[in-house]
Amino acid sequence: MSRRLLPLNWLRNTRPRLPKWQARHATRLQSSQSPQASRIDRITSRLPKRLQKYTTGLRNAPLSHVVSFLILHELTAIVPLVALFALFHYTTYVPISYMTENFGDYVSGGIARFERYFSRKGWFGFGQEERTGAGQDGQADGRSHTDEIVDKWKSGDRKYEILMEVALAYAVTKALLPIRIIGSVSATPWFAGVLMRARKMFTRKP
Repeated sequence: MSRRLLPLNWLRNTRPRLPKWQARHATRLQSSQSPQASRIDRITSRLPKRLQKYTTGLRNAPLSHVVSFLILHELTAIVPLVALFALFHYTTYVPISYMTENFGDYVSGGIARFERYFSRKGWFGFGQEERTGAGQDGQADGRSHTDEIVDKWKSGDRKYEILMEVALAYAVTKALLPIRIIGSVSATPWFAGVLMRARKMFTRKP
């Protein structure tokens, strides 16, 4: 028994050790990268398998590239959401039929998400009563909650017009996820350079 353990103990005791400052730096670097890597895994797992090859390099990329990708990913979600809502709100172009037929799950998810949010905040005339049944796919008469919201939108109810426009903008943004991620990956090296130059500019001593 002791003869078998001796080589393992000898290898463990003779393994080279890093200086304390290098060990602390490695620990901090690993702890800072782990949450970012986990978040990247969650984001890229939504991609179809054939597209995940474009994002495999992010797990071993420098920290500046990881941060740049995450910022770009958030921007490609917020900017289209706001822009599409403005398009639907200030024009007559509101593609409800097309989106519900082709991306019905995304539309339903957007309605449920923002109806709860608006009710919680008390925005646009939504209150606690609107939360009842929000996000339910089926009703007693066989009609979905989305169908009910569409009917209220058609009736000209202002708050449901806003809800529908935001939900459609959310659905389109969700549908564009593969393009958003691939675009973010492609722009990551450039954006990392921009961030590094900006950092040097603001940290430069007068």
